[in-house]
Amino acid sequence: MRKKLILSVVILIVLTGTIFLFSCKKSENLVTVDNCPFCNQSVISNQSFYEDDLVLALYTHNPIMPGHCLIISKRHAERFEILSDAEVTQIGRVIRKVDQAAMKAFDTSSYLLLQKNGHESGQTVPHVHFHYIPRKTGDDSALKFFFKMFFVNTQNPIKPEELQQAVEKMKKAIKEE
Repeated sequence: MRKKLILSVVILIVLTGTIFLFSCKKSENLVTVDNCPFCNQSVISNQSFYEDDLVLALYTHNPIMPGHCLIISKRHAERFEILSDAEVTQIGRVIRKVDQAAMKAFDTSSYLLLQKNGHESGQTVPHVHFHYIPRKTGDDSALKFFFKMFFVNTQNPIKPEELQQAVEKMKKAIKEE
């Protein structure tokens, strides 16, 4: 019985992943350096809660979970391996800052880091970014979490007021560090 359940879950995850990859934007619709949202000053000013010389941290407009943030290189680099050693090091430092802030602001206890390189992996914005996706104690449904993760792009973004509240919570928590 347990083997059937595990097999069913694996099949469900594979099917969900396949649906997700096919639902990604076609290559002709992909974002380019000229229309990159992570280089767009309007996006940065609305969603940013941390910035230094090399890295930005934004609250995503379409969070999987409360506290879902993006850690982004300021320089437009499409893939991780293009980043300089200094950028990689600073991204690591900012991930720690974001984690500490999210624990304060959203009462989180653990997190998932996700970074995709290339269209075939599901990357829809070709600008290096890490998804910081927090979890809380008591979040017990891995299956529900994976469904949210795979189908997040089919949901509507959060309301502008909700986005601003989340950005302000993270700004306050970062300053308290």
